[in-house]
Amino acid sequence: MARILIADDERSVLLLTQRLLNANGYETAEAANGLAALELFQNQFFDLIITDLRMPRMDGMTFLHEVNKLEPTIPIIILTAYASTENSAETIKNRTSVHMAKPFIADELLNTVKCMLGTGTKPTDTPMDVKTT
Repeated sequence: MARILIADDERSVLLLTQRLLNANGYETAEAANGLAALELFQNQFFDLIITDLRMPRMDGMTFLHEVNKLEPTIPIIILTAYASTENSAETIKNRTSVHMAKPFIADELLNTVKCMLGTGTKPTDTPMDVKTT
């Protein structure tokens, strides 16, 4: 069973994502900010990270920089209402990442999770920006 770390300061998004993934057989850990997510990441193994970019205490970009120092190959899904070309370019250095806009469609998130974990096929015709390096 894949372990997924979810970091988002919007409680409703955090709980929705957790319930969706748990209902589909994934084990999750949740954090309401980047600092809490980093603490979890440093102490546990995860197969995938799903994170927001704008969070209190430690934003998602800083969190991703710290993750990159520890495990540069972990796949990341970035859920954000504030997508930009600059953020996209910054987050894809040395890794595979996917940007998805909030609010997300449940089936698209599940398909993306499967794809990132190598257990599904690459989604097509979806409104997400898949970037690989």
